[in-house]
Amino acid sequence: MKKEKTNWVKNLSKKQVILFGVAWFIGALLLILSSTNLFTESLFQRRYMATNVLMLLSTITFAVVLISYLKKK
Repeated sequence: MKKEKTNWVKNLSKKQVILFGVAWFIGALLLILSSTNLFTESLFQRRYMATNVLMLLSTITFAVVLISYLKKK
C-alpha cells in the first residue's frame, strides 16, 4: 500500500496553529517596527510597498491555515 503524503497546512494540531499565529504576529510586528522607525513614520507610503505586500501575503497564509484548521475541527 502507498502511504498518503500528509500536508502540514491541512493536518494541523491546535499547538501548531497557535505557534503559527504567534510567529505571524511577531513577524508582522517586527516588519512594522523596522520599516516605520518605531512608529515615527506612516506605514502607508510608497517606499513601504514591499513591506505591505509581505504582510498581506503572510496574513493570507495564516488565514488559510486557520480556516483549514477550523474546517478539520
